Order: sequence, then C-alpha cells, then structure tokens
Amino acid sequence: VPMLIGFGCSVPSVMASRTLPSERDRKMTIMLTPFMSCTAKLPIYAFFAAAFFPKQAGLVMVGLYIFGIVMGIITALISKRFLFKGEAVPFVMELPPYRMPTAKSVVLHTWEKGRQYLQKMGGIILVFSLIIWALNYFPHEESVKQVETQKVEMAGNTEVENASNDVNMIANNVDKLEVTHEDASNDLQPSYLQRIGHFIAPVMAPMHFDWKMSVGILSGIGAKELVVSTLSVMYAGEDVDTDSASTDTKLSAALRTNMTQASALAYLVFILFYFPCIATITAIKNESGGWKWAIFTAVYTTGFAYVASFVTYLIASRFLG
Repeated sequence: VPMLIGFGCSVPSVMASRTLPSERDRKMTIMLTPFMSCTAKLPIYAFFAAAFFPKQAGLVMVGLYIFGIVMGIITALISKRFLFKGEAVPFVMELPPYRMPTAKSVVLHTWEKGRQYLQKMGGIILVFSLIIWALNYFPHEESVKQVETQKVEMAGNTEVENASNDVNMIANNVDKLEVTHEDASNDLQPSYLQRIGHFIAPVMAPMHFDWKMSVGILSGIGAKELVVSTLSVMYAGEDVDTDSASTDTKLSAALRTNMTQASALAYLVFILFYFPCIATITAIKNESGGWKWAIFTAVYTTGFAYVASFVTYLIASRFLG
C-alpha cells in the first residue's frame, strides 16, 4: 500500500510505512519507494516523450513506469539477500466494520491530513525553491549592469579615439566592441547555479548531458516540478527555428539541437531513479529516526540512476539517433 501511494507522492508513501510493524519491512519499503514514479515526474516524462518520441510517447511513458517497478523488484530481491536478512514478519490487521463515509467526515479528514502535510513539507519545498531561484539569479543582475556600463564606457572611448579616423576604421572598431561585449557578457553573467552546472558537466558527459541539463537535474533535488521550468530558463537564449504550424515549442527545438534520442532516454531514466526530492528525504529522516538512512537513500538512488542512465545510453545509442 505505501508503494502504491508512491505513484502519487513519495512523501505520504514514506509516512504510510509507519503502519508496518517490522523495522526491516519498513526500511525496505522506504528504500523502494523512490523507484515508484510520483506525479511530479509525469510532466518531465510527457515533455521529453513528446519532444523526442512523438509517435511512441505513450509507450515511452508506460515503459518508464514499468521499468521503475521491475528495478524496484530486482533491488528488493538483492537487498533482501544481503542488506535485510531474516524472515518477514506476518502482517495481521483487524479490519473495522465498513460504513459509507459522510461528506463531512471526508472533508474534515482531508483537511486535517492536507494541513499536516503542508505544515511539515510545504515550508521545506518553498525554502529549497527559493535557494534554487537565488542560485540561478545571482549574480546575474549585477553582472548585467557591469556589462552595460562597460559597453557605454568602451563605446565612448572608441568614439573619442577614432573621431579623426575614416568610416572603415570606425566600423571595424564597432565590430571589435561588439565581440568584446559578448565576451564580457559570457564572463560576467553566469549565475552560481550555472557555475555548479559547468562543474559537474564532465561527470555527466558520458551520457552526453550538457551543463544546462545538469542544472536541470540539480534543480530537481528541490522538487521534480522544477526540472522543465529550469531547462526553459537555461535554454531561453538558444536561437532555434520552430514550426509555427505545429505544437512544437522553443524548448523542444533547443533540446533536440543539443540532445539525441539516446541521451534524452538516458536523461529520463536518470530522472526516474535519482535523488528523491528534499521533502521525501526529510520524511525518510523523520520516519527512520535520523539522517543516516536518509543520506543512504539519497546516495544509493543517485548512484543507481547514474549507472542505469549510462547503460541505457550505451544500449539506446546503438538503435536510436
């Protein structure tokens, strides 16, 4: 039941594991929950499937769900043999008499549970989203001002120094000024998040993920819903052609310019398995009684995602573009 809830959201799925009487079963359930694709990953699946596999979009999305379940079963069998040894405790629960719920009781219970969730996890998601925004914004504004100031100063100096020169020399200096301005923009504008993306880009290079895709993965640590919006920001400056008669978007065209179908499929597999959102990690910490199990889950899911993504790329590159 907790893992079925995980297809909606991993946080209540982890919280539901407290109903299991055995600590062994509870920790195994928590460890397998990230393999179930929560609804936050669905927009990512839908966008990439439509952009790279328009004719097989539904098949790709269903395949990701099934692949996660199969990998979860295999991981459970392996961990049962080496990590969670021992016999499972029989689960016995006395079922209460079933009655038709009233509208009042449904509303009250829904409000109470929803309020508890928002109090525990809503603040964490908000704070981490603000951190991602700040890392992506700063020092952008200051850099733009510096670039514009330099452009004005350089333009003034160029105009004074070349006032007595002929028109051709002025044109050449203006061209040089524009190139210098572009170089200055490239040097000054990158945000902290972009710098982090450039730093980890070599690690993601085997799957042909560029630094912008790496930034999208980093933003998903806060909440998976941020991946597509972050990529939209990262690729906003790309000069691409889109067909106005189709439903194609600028982001879709930009991604197809920078990614192949094989790397796109590897990217989806990485999103499927890697680091659960920060709210899920916090829920794991609360349910397991400490950070040890939460850190272990974050590390092993990310490592598993990297290996699975790399293998997917190697296989897919033989059959896809």
